[in-house]
Amino acid sequence: MKIASVVVNRNDGYKDFERGLIYFKSALESFDEINYIDWNSPKSSFLWEIENELPKTGKIKHFVISQEVANTLIPEPTAQQCNEGLSRNIGIVRTDCDWVVSTNIDIIPPTREELEKLISNLDKNTFYTISRREAPKDIIYKHSHTDIKGLRKSLSHIPERHFPARVTQNDSYSLINCCGDFQLAHKSVWEKIKGFEEKMIYSCFLDTNIQKKSTLNGCNLEVLYNPPLYHMEHGAYYTKDDGTRVLDPENKGNYKGDEKAYNDAYKWVEHFVKTENTENWGLSNIMIEHEII
Repeated sequence: MKIASVVVNRNDGYKDFERGLIYFKSALESFDEINYIDWNSPKSSFLWEIENELPKTGKIKHFVISQEVANTLIPEPTAQQCNEGLSRNIGIVRTDCDWVVSTNIDIIPPTREELEKLISNLDKNTFYTISRREAPKDIIYKHSHTDIKGLRKSLSHIPERHFPARVTQNDSYSLINCCGDFQLAHKSVWEKIKGFEEKMIYSCFLDTNIQKKSTLNGCNLEVLYNPPLYHMEHGAYYTKDDGTRVLDPENKGNYKGDEKAYNDAYKWVEHFVKTENTENWGLSNIMIEHEII
């Protein structure tokens, strides 16, 4: 049994290097393969800035979608700067692993032992989402990426997070708030539903949409609260005038978020009935270069 993760990021200062290192180092212990898609970064890939501090295991598949290519693929100027749908599909469609997790770079995944135990009891025709637990930034930065084992131990007291949510009146698919932090399914399920909706190029509701898609395609849908996975509370690094990068615990650094345009929840959740993805979802008909780290 092989397990892959798919994670997307944009190197714009929002996701700081410390949390990125914690994600990659913990994920390298948990997964057989990490598909990292760096989308539309203004300069260079986030991964290139931290790779010297990562062990070279050959597990990371690194895809770089430059600004020029990203703007060609999605020319809409108000689209989400860090695309979620198409970018994740690029990784999903190109993995041969048995189980695929779509997650985020600010998540600490369950351990390998916990994942194997979990998956041994899962149904191959069910789409799962696991509820995150909130990890305070003071604990995160106290232990840092140099002590993943100690970090996990310091977070083990955090209780399950039961936070039901819906985005429209008849939404019975979200199950929990932030359901996209850790979405897990057998590769055959991802293929059956053709991944994430690639025309959802704005912010929000992509994770709820795919959970509705799973039910429309005859799959079961379930929320789990164990094993524990943690969402790293946001702090930020910012660049001082002398060029050094320092932690800004108050998150008052130099990152400026873009004004967001949102996907239509009624179109993509309430009234959604059928995928608009083609047979070439994830640009499966195009050879996309990647490097192995």
